[in-house]
Amino acid sequence: MTRRAAPSAPATARLRPVSPRALALAVAVAAAAGPACDEKFQSFLKNASDRHVEREKKKEGDVERQAAEEAVISSPVRAAIALVRTSDYDFVSVKSDGSRKRYSGFDFAAMLETKSRWLGRGLDELPAWLDQIGSRTFFGGRSYFVRLPDGRELNFRSWIEAEIAALPTALPTESP
Repeated sequence: MTRRAAPSAPATARLRPVSPRALALAVAVAAAAGPACDEKFQSFLKNASDRHVEREKKKEGDVERQAAEEAVISSPVRAAIALVRTSDYDFVSVKSDGSRKRYSGFDFAAMLETKSRWLGRGLDELPAWLDQIGSRTFFGGRSYFVRLPDGRELNFRSWIEAEIAALPTALPTESP
C-alpha cells in the first residue's frame, strides 16, 4: 500500500504578516473581553503589539538612514560605481608591500562606496572624485588597475572614463 502526502494548505490558509491595524484590533478585542480573557494572554497581546510598533519604527529609521547615506554619494559617482558593480572584470589594488589584491566588480564597488561615504563628502563631480578617491589607494596613493580577460591590465581611471564615454548617453559630470 502506497502512502500519499497530504495536500498542501490552500494559499488563503497560509500565514500572512499581520498588519498593524489587525494587531491593534486584536488587542482591542482582547481588552474588551475583559474578565473572559486571562491576564497572561492580555499581557502577551500587549507585548506583541509593542514589539510590532518598535519594529515598524526601526524600519522607518532604516529607510531614513539609507536615504541619508545615498545622499552623500552624488549621482554621477553612483552611476560610475554601478558600472564597476556590473562589470565581469577583476580589479587590482597594489598594497604597500607590493602584493596585489584582486577584487570582483561587486566587491570593488562596495569598497569604493565605503571609501566615498567616509572621504567623499562634497565631491559631487566625477573628475574630482576620481582624482581624490576613485583611482588610487588612500594609503600610498597607488593606482587601481582593471584586469581584462586576456590578462592585460589597464589603469582604473582610464578604463572607467572609456566605459562612461562608451555609454549611449554620457553620465552627467555634476550632480543637479
